[in-house]
Amino acid sequence: MWERGRWIIVACVVIMTIGQILFKQVAVNYNKAGSVWDWGVLGLLVIAGTLYVLSTGLWVIALRFVDISKAYPYFALGFVLVPLFGAWMFGETLNWRYGLGVMFIVTGVVLTSTT
Repeated sequence: MWERGRWIIVACVVIMTIGQILFKQVAVNYNKAGSVWDWGVLGLLVIAGTLYVLSTGLWVIALRFVDISKAYPYFALGFVLVPLFGAWMFGETLNWRYGLGVMFIVTGVVLTSTT
């Protein structure tokens, strides 16, 4: 059961990451358009919100198969992925402290998922 749950959890993290990046793009588009009624603002906001609802639904399904104490650390991977995509897509700056934090997060996920 853990394997099925693990893949669902990974899907949740990926979907949540995409949603976060879309929320950032909504903010960028809003600054350009100056109106929430612009398709690039409202349309993306609806898509990002839908992804969050989908991620939440998948999370509930995953918890049918996995203890929350084993599942939840995977969500920390969002703290790795979202800034990486932010740097790639929006030119945001990452520093050595981010890299150190990533090492701690990945180590924590590995340690908690193998017990």
